Amino acid sequence: MNCSHCNLNFKKEDMIKDEDGYFCCNGCKTVFKLINSNGWQDFYSLRSNKNLEPVSFDEIKNYDNFIKKTSDGFSEIYLHIKNIHCSACIWLNEKVLSQSEGVIEASINLANHKAHIVFDEDIISLNELLKLISSIGYKASAYDPLKQEKKAVELKRDFYAKLVVAIACVMNIMWIAIAKYAGMFSGMDSDVKDILNFAEFILCSVVLFYTGSSFYKSAYLAIKIKEINMDFLVISGASLAYIYSLWAMFARLENVYFDSVSMIICFVFIGKYLEVLSKKHASDTMDSLNDFLNAKVLVYNKDGFIPKDVYEVNIGDKIKLSAGDKIVIDGLCLSGEASIDSSSLSGESNAVLLKKGSEVNSACIVLDGSIIYEAKSLYKDSKLSQIVTLLEKAQHSKPRIQSMVEKINVKFSRTVLVLSLLCLLFWLLYKNANFESSLIHAISLLIIACPCALALATPISTINAIFSALKMKILVKNSTSLETLSKCNVAVFDKTGVLTNSKLNISKYNLDNDLNIDEFYSFVSISKHPVSTSLSNFLKDKNAKNLNLNFTDIKELRAKGIFARCNNDEFIGGSVYFLKENKIDLKEDFDDTHFIFAKNKKVLASFEFESEIKKEAKELISYLKSLKFRILILSGDNEKAVKKVALKLGIKEFKANCLPQDKMQEIQKLNQHSNAFFVGDGINDALALKNSAVSISLKQGSDLAMENSDLLLLSDDLTLIKKGIKLAKKTYKIIKQNLAFSLCYNAFSISLAFLGLINPLIAALSMSFSSLVVILNSLRIKND
Repeated sequence: MNCSHCNLNFKKEDMIKDEDGYFCCNGCKTVFKLINSNGWQDFYSLRSNKNLEPVSFDEIKNYDNFIKKTSDGFSEIYLHIKNIHCSACIWLNEKVLSQSEGVIEASINLANHKAHIVFDEDIISLNELLKLISSIGYKASAYDPLKQEKKAVELKRDFYAKLVVAIACVMNIMWIAIAKYAGMFSGMDSDVKDILNFAEFILCSVVLFYTGSSFYKSAYLAIKIKEINMDFLVISGASLAYIYSLWAMFARLENVYFDSVSMIICFVFIGKYLEVLSKKHASDTMDSLNDFLNAKVLVYNKDGFIPKDVYEVNIGDKIKLSAGDKIVIDGLCLSGEASIDSSSLSGESNAVLLKKGSEVNSACIVLDGSIIYEAKSLYKDSKLSQIVTLLEKAQHSKPRIQSMVEKINVKFSRTVLVLSLLCLLFWLLYKNANFESSLIHAISLLIIACPCALALATPISTINAIFSALKMKILVKNSTSLETLSKCNVAVFDKTGVLTNSKLNISKYNLDNDLNIDEFYSFVSISKHPVSTSLSNFLKDKNAKNLNLNFTDIKELRAKGIFARCNNDEFIGGSVYFLKENKIDLKEDFDDTHFIFAKNKKVLASFEFESEIKKEAKELISYLKSLKFRILILSGDNEKAVKKVALKLGIKEFKANCLPQDKMQEIQKLNQHSNAFFVGDGINDALALKNSAVSISLKQGSDLAMENSDLLLLSDDLTLIKKGIKLAKKTYKIIKQNLAFSLCYNAFSISLAFLGLINPLIAALSMSFSSLVVILNSLRIKND
C-alpha cells in the first residue's frame, strides 16, 4: 500500500491508519495534515506519481556562519535542498517558505535545487527555517556561492607569495654566490666561506621546501599513478643537489650547489605561475540556458492549464504560450498568433510570426501574442535538449596540440631519468670513479637536462602573446588557441551581427504627398523594434518632431506591425500581410524586410530595408584570400539576404537557413581535413563555436557565444581578426624556435654531462642560460 504523502509502498500492517489515509510514519502524517490545512492540496496533483523520501526530523546543523546581510538590513542565505524530484517539490518549498512570517523572499532553482532566501532574523531564525523545510520532508544545507571563486583567488595568491619568496631568496643567493666566486680568485678564509655556504643553505631551504612544495606534490601524485612528469625530474635533480650540497657543506668540501637548486626551482616555478595567470576561472557554459531549463510548461488537463515539469510533458499534450514565455518543447501551433524571438535558434534578426499550422521550435522566446500548440516530441528529443547535450559533450574535448605536448613531456622526462641512472652506472662501473664523483655527474645531467627551457617554451610565448593580444583589444580565453589559429586555413562566418551590422538600413522608400512626417514619427516612436528604430532615425534626419500624440488601442505584434488610434484616426504600420489582414489593398510586393504605413486605410509611405555590411569586412576577406583561405558563410537568415551579402564580399560558398546542428555538422566536416576558425555572436552559434578549431566571438554577442569562444573581440572591428592571425603566426613561429632550441640544447648538453665535462654549477648556469634564451626570444612577440 502506498503512503498518502510520500507515495512509497509499504505493507499495510506496518502503516499508520488515519481518517485522512495511510502513512508510513508520523512525519508523513504531520506533513500531510499541514499541506491540507493550508489549502496546498495542489502539491499532490503537481507531484503526479513521483515518490518522496519519508519525512525525517534529524538534528539541524548550525549554519549561522553562512548568513549574510543585504543592503536593506535583512539576512540572506543560500541553501542546497535535497530530495527535490520535480517542480511540485519546488512549488511546495516556495509556498511553505514564502507564507512563513519573517520570510521576505524565497526562490529555488529547479536545475540545481539551490535556494536563495531573504528573511528577518528578528521574526524567524535560520534554525526555524531549516526545521520548516525538514518538516515537509526535505533536507537543507548551506553553501557559499562564491566558494569556487575564493578557491581560485586563494590559489593565485598562494602562487604569487611563493614566487615572490623564491625571487627574493634567489637574488640574495646570487649576491652571496658572486662574493664566493670573487673569493676564489682573490682569496677567502674557510670560515667566511662556511658562513656564506650556511646563508645559502637557509635561503635555498626556503625556496626548495616552500616554493618547491607544489613540485613535490605533483611528483608524488605522478608516482601514485606510475607516471614520471617534468615536476618529478625538477624536484629529483634539485633534491639530490640539495642533499649533496648539505653533505658537502658539513664535510667542508670545495663546492656546494645551493644557488643552482634555488635557480632551478625559481625559474621553473615562474613558468608554472604564468600558466596559472593564463588560465581563466572555470565557468558553466550552461548558465545561459538555465532560464529555459527552469521554465514551467502550462499543459492542458480537464480543469484547464496547469504548470508541469518539462520532463512530464508527453507527445500530444496541448501547451499554452503567452508573452515572455520560453519555448522548451517542439510542436505544432493549433490556434492563436504570436511573434517569437528565434535568434537563439536560427540567428534570424527579425521576429518570426507563429500562427495556426506553424512549426513551434524550442529555444525561442515569445515576444507577444498567445498560442496553443501540440507537443510533437518529448523534452529529451527537443532541439533545446539536443543543444544542451551536444554542448555538454563538447566540454570534454581537448585540443590536439595540448595532447601532443603532454606526450612529448612524458617521453622526455622518462628518457632524462633513464640517462641519469645510466650516467651514474657508467662512471661507477665503467670508469671506476668514486660514488661522490659519479653522483655529481648524474646530478649534472639531471640539472642541465632539466626541462626548464622545454617547459617554458610554450607558456612564456603564450603569455606574451596574450598580453599583446589584449593591447590589440583581443581577449584570449584559451592558451593554445593562438597556436591553433596559426594553422587554420578555413574561415567560417555567421552573417547577422558579424559580417553585417544589426542595424537595418533603408534601401528604398516612397512617401505620399499627404504624409505628415511629424505624425508618422510620433506613431513609429511607439515601438522599440529595430525597424521602428531605423525609421525613427530616418525621420529625425528629415527634421521630424514627436508630437507626443495621445494614441489609444495600441497593439503591437512584432512579426506583423503596429496598430493604434488617435482621436478618430486609425494608424497601421507593418508588413504586407498585416495590412492585407486589416483589409488594405496593396499592389506592391517586397522581397526583403519592409514597412508600410497607412492612415485611415490609405497607404502613405513604404520602406524596404537591407543589412549594412561592416566596413572592415571587405578588408578582412581580402586578407584571408591573400593567405589562400577557404571562406564560407553559415547563416540562419534567408537565402536571398545571405546571397546578397556573399556577392558583395566576393564569397563564393555560403549556406542559408542553418540551424545550430547544421552549423556544427558543417564545421565538423571541415575540420576532418582542415583547420577551421568560426566567427559568431549568437546562442545559435554556440555549438559551431565549441566544435571549431578556434572559435571567435564578438563582445556584443550572447553570453553563451562568449562562454564557448577561444578569442573574444573587445571592439566591433573585424580587422582585429587579421591582427589576431598575424599575432598567432608569429607566436607559433617563436614557439617552434623555442622548442627547437631547447631540444638541441638538451641533446648537446646531455652528451657533455654524460661524459663528465660539466659540473652541477656549470649545469645550473647553462640551464639558466637556456631558459633566459627562451624568455628573451619570447619577448620578441611584443615587438610589433
